[in-house]
Amino acid sequence: MFPLLGFSTEILLWAVTTISLVAIIVFWNHLGRNAVLHIFLRVFIIIFVQVFALAAIGVTINRAGDFYESWGDLFGSKKNLAKIAISPEALAGISAKDILAARHTPGGSLVFRLVINGKASKISDVVYVVTSPKISRLLESKDNPGIGSDYQVVELFPGYPGVPQTWIGTLGGITTMENLENANQIKPTIAIIPAINVVAGQDTECLDFVGGAQVETWLTADMKTLATSFLGIDNRSWSSFGYSTGGWCAAMVAVRHPDQYRRGISLAGYFEPSFSAGINRRERSYLSSKYDLVKTLKSSPTSLKMLVIASKRDRNSYASTQRFISRASNYISVKFDEIPNGGHNIAVWHPYVETGFLWLKATE
Repeated sequence: MFPLLGFSTEILLWAVTTISLVAIIVFWNHLGRNAVLHIFLRVFIIIFVQVFALAAIGVTINRAGDFYESWGDLFGSKKNLAKIAISPEALAGISAKDILAARHTPGGSLVFRLVINGKASKISDVVYVVTSPKISRLLESKDNPGIGSDYQVVELFPGYPGVPQTWIGTLGGITTMENLENANQIKPTIAIIPAINVVAGQDTECLDFVGGAQVETWLTADMKTLATSFLGIDNRSWSSFGYSTGGWCAAMVAVRHPDQYRRGISLAGYFEPSFSAGINRRERSYLSSKYDLVKTLKSSPTSLKMLVIASKRDRNSYASTQRFISRASNYISVKFDEIPNGGHNIAVWHPYVETGFLWLKATE
């Protein structure tokens, strides 16, 4: 009834906060006696207002940044997703019912929200599939010929904390894609936007853990199965595009899966796992070697092209970016765009989403 990202939730919390604050001002004198009950009520009211004020601020910030999708995400619970998830193999094409249930954006795209259980990874979570305006018109036409043959596939990765909807909302990725397509500046696009924060309360950095979550497998093998079953895509190469932690994920999957990705874009991302999941020393050593991207490039030649966008003032990513570029440029084509100003926040990155999509067109 009151979803975490809902405008009604934000309004309710601010209304309760405001009304409570006004009530304190109006009735404070009535609670001015030193009786135990009055002291208790004064303390209770002060705490009540502070709790709702903090909740209102938190919901407002979350709506602005799309960090958590639901109350379950916020409090570390994903149990319900496994109960409703379906196998990607069971999605035999986009049906008329799917199209009817999809969200229609003002720009003409269709947004499909799916909860799937990855056969390879055993992960159950949310995936958004977006078909750009020209593809959507084909799907909505009377004879529905499918997605056609003139399209590109771009997998988009959010940050941590973050949810797939950030690409649809705050970051403006889908609106940018629509505007560029309608201006004939990019190809019709299929955007696949999976959840990357699939373990509640933990930043897995898109890695496959020994005996743990197989997030890399979820993002690669399971998304490929989904795209084939649900969309009917062919074997053409994809592009990866992510911001912040998603920038690392985009670079990582592109380097480690050259059979699936031909281009990768990192927006304010980093290039070495930081292991914020709190793993032990032995596994850290193993994963550091496994996810050494330059080592992978050196041992497995690829025609991968990468666009790296970073800001010198971004302490979270700039040093890692410089190390990667200096070493990886010997093995792949890397274009580096340095943002002149700004740190690690979505408002800074927003204008460069268009830069990324246009670069994909320029490198076809």
